[in-house]
Amino acid sequence: MRKKVLFVINTMGRAGAERCLLHLLKAWEDETYEISLFSVLGRGELFLEVPSFVRILNESPQAVSVFDYKARKNFAKEILKGLFRRGNLVRNFFITLRLFLWQVKEKKVSRKRLCWKLISDAAPHLAEEFDLAVGYIQGAATYYTLDHVKAKRKIVFLHNEYDLSGYCPLMDRPYYEKADRIYCVSNHITEELKKIFPTCEDKIETFYNFTDADWIRERAKEGTVPEIKRQEGVLCLLTAARLEYVKAFDVAIQTMALMKRKGIKAVWYVIGEGALHNQLEKEIKEEGVDDCFFLLGARENPYPYIAACDIYLQETRFEGFCTSITEAVILGKRVVASDCGGNAEQLSYYGTGILTKLEPQAIVEGIQRAVNEPEMTVDIMCRQRKALERLKGEAG
Repeated sequence: MRKKVLFVINTMGRAGAERCLLHLLKAWEDETYEISLFSVLGRGELFLEVPSFVRILNESPQAVSVFDYKARKNFAKEILKGLFRRGNLVRNFFITLRLFLWQVKEKKVSRKRLCWKLISDAAPHLAEEFDLAVGYIQGAATYYTLDHVKAKRKIVFLHNEYDLSGYCPLMDRPYYEKADRIYCVSNHITEELKKIFPTCEDKIETFYNFTDADWIRERAKEGTVPEIKRQEGVLCLLTAARLEYVKAFDVAIQTMALMKRKGIKAVWYVIGEGALHNQLEKEIKEEGVDDCFFLLGARENPYPYIAACDIYLQETRFEGFCTSITEAVILGKRVVASDCGGNAEQLSYYGTGILTKLEPQAIVEGIQRAVNEPEMTVDIMCRQRKALERLKGEAG
């Protein structure tokens, strides 16, 4: 009899954790397992790329953007459903209020973090029982897996630095204590989480993000990149990330302005979408770099863009274990990244790349150093096959 494994994710939007989940699902194809997928919000373009052998348990999955107006409207609708679920309006209101007051006190107010519990409660419950349930990302997927899924064994993943992401230990402690295993995507996150939740220390381990290197190399050969116009003597820089505060695009724009003032010939392209798009366009014009810093929006296939650049940049305020850095390394790109916990560990793990402080002058110096670095590729597949077998072992 086949082992039944369920993966739960917040959305299937174009983001790092979601892409890594797809790589993991494709690698798991095995007749001895029945693999299922459930998205708490039931939206995201990557539904179109789910392998055919995976059962999608959402009744009407929508392969659409998680950032457009309809998505925001749906997000608000799910929050209201969560508030009124089973008539527990008063209880749910005070739970949310308590979390909000904690966020205010800690100066970590985040509407998304505030609402993940409500959204997990609003999602349809699954009657089926599984041998293993995997909450593949923090937030709603973790809450849903531990609260509402029937499974013999439950494990959850953490992809971000817990403290800096604005999560509340008071709220999350009982959840993590219920999990059979907690996988963090870097040693840095693992050690941090053990300090925050010492009662869970024995079940917190590191599991690096899964990435299909061969698939990425093949996808990089597909399609064209008409927006990237190469010019002799002009550096082509690229970043692929959501347009949000943690990704520090304000600093990136300031860095581009400094390079322009110094007479360094470069063009910086950004692949990705997010709530800060309009604000960043305004900052680009204010800094006078609208001729050399371009927001290209989301792309179904970002890999030809990464392959076309000279240097890949990931100058962010914090990271877990950045998927796009791994993708750039696979494609042999020089990488310059901010010296935060996840980035530092990742580049050390791969034995390549340059770390900088998150400030314009330091980033410019890092870019200038990277120009003279040789391009190199890293074989990551052997390590990942061993990790996959470890995860399969969780199903018994």
